[in-house]
Amino acid sequence: MNKLQLPPGISVKKRGNAYAIFRNEYQEIGGVVVRGTSQGDTQLQPYVEAPQDNNKQIVALVVQQMTDALLMHEAKNPDHARRDAFPPNHLPKGTEVFENKVFTCSKCNQNIAKLVFSWESASVEETETVGKKFELEASVSDYPVWVLGAPDCDNDNIAKHLTLQIAPKKGKVYWEHPEDMNKRLIELDDNHC
Repeated sequence: MNKLQLPPGISVKKRGNAYAIFRNEYQEIGGVVVRGTSQGDTQLQPYVEAPQDNNKQIVALVVQQMTDALLMHEAKNPDHARRDAFPPNHLPKGTEVFENKVFTCSKCNQNIAKLVFSWESASVEETETVGKKFELEASVSDYPVWVLGAPDCDNDNIAKHLTLQIAPKKGKVYWEHPEDMNKRLIELDDNHC
């Protein structure tokens, strides 16, 4: 895994199948448990120690960097060897699952953008609500993250989707055709390195 970029006074130590996160070398503020799934994927399960408001940003930063490292590792595989991750078979009641896609640079495999799909979000308010669910994750992202909502019609040739950029800066909800988003993603790739 790439070396983590940690704030001053923060350290990470491996303990079995977990990575504990410490402030000032001794105060555990949270961590990440690494587990395998029945499909052979790697699952990261973060935890935050109290007071959560003081610690969740740092835990989110570590989880984001670990996730990015795993995605960059997967991106090095040839296309035919890559596979999509699937949600766990037994989700707790009330758990929402959002399809998302991370785009990596075609030259260096670093993550350059992420799309979160919320096809049921049919209004500005619903799209903003989904965006708020990803605020913590987006706050530590160094690449753009967008939430894509429902289309304005059933004709894919002309349909525009509700779109909200939540990282690195949060924007306002707007309508955008998928072709325009594709052009933006190509431009991010072309200009990355």
